[in-house]
Amino acid sequence: MGKRVLVFILIFLSSLITACSNEASSGDNKGMPSDFNFSLKYSTYGKQVIDTFNDIVIKDLVLVGTVEAEIAFTDVEMKEIYNKMIAIDIMGELDLEKEKECGSEPESISNWTIQMNGETKSYSYKSYCNYPEDVLNLIKLEDFIHNLMANKEEYKKLPESNGGYE
Repeated sequence: MGKRVLVFILIFLSSLITACSNEASSGDNKGMPSDFNFSLKYSTYGKQVIDTFNDIVIKDLVLVGTVEAEIAFTDVEMKEIYNKMIAIDIMGELDLEKEKECGSEPESISNWTIQMNGETKSYSYKSYCNYPEDVLNLIKLEDFIHNLMANKEEYKKLPESNGGYE
């Protein structure tokens, strides 16, 4: 009877360890959803684009048009972006206070489309005289995403912008 108890305990412990390791590995998948993607049109006249749905980047070359390239973020970069989006509750109801927008030349435009967990949200805004907190958070996120892309070797190989907007 002692051997049976020992065998039972070993089987029980083995199944417990397997269950715990499966739970831990599935915990790694609980973070970023598999359908997470976004598209961001931003900058002067909204000519710059980062689209993770299609792994497309459009760089504004100002006086000489735009250039398009296929550049993707790594899984680690996407997780960083996702975490920053969650921190500002990007899928919640953001207060963009459209009445605080004011005209400026050249016009700065930002258009967001974010998809996660089967839900899609879109936001759009232009230049503000007094920036609401939610817009400031989106601008910081936009800068973070742009800098991640701008530091990629593939992006650095794209032509330089020529000229400026007046």
